[in-house]
Amino acid sequence: MFWKNLRFLALFALPLFWACKKENINEQLGIPFVNVSRYIFLNDPLYTSLNPIGGFAFIDGGSRGIVVYRRSFDEFVAFDRHCTWQTEQACQIQPDTATTVLLNCPCCTSRFSIVDGAVMNGPAINALLPYRAQISSPGTLHIYN
Repeated sequence: MFWKNLRFLALFALPLFWACKKENINEQLGIPFVNVSRYIFLNDPLYTSLNPIGGFAFIDGGSRGIVVYRRSFDEFVAFDRHCTWQTEQACQIQPDTATTVLLNCPCCTSRFSIVDGAVMNGPAINALLPYRAQISSPGTLHIYN
């Protein structure tokens, strides 16, 4: 009986817990949950800025848009452009004109690292909302939550 209950827990209860956890991150930050599943073809002329290491691009999706950054040859990161400070405002982070590694919020002047989404200068205290970014086949990047 014990093993039957344990199997039930593993098959049904744990996946529900993990599904709820994604939305809880959004709730904690005050950012609406939006299902994201986008494929980017890296050889598409729209995304040539992602070809070099350190390149980035803005794409549609998420709450206020998504920024995608290339960390290394085979590693990408993606973050929602929704500022984590006073999330009820319609603030969308923008690239810093003086450096390519920072993103700025035009509403509260918070600055975030494009490399990991961390807060570099407040008033924001929470990092940007991350999405998963994974190469799903040669030349194709999948952004999802």
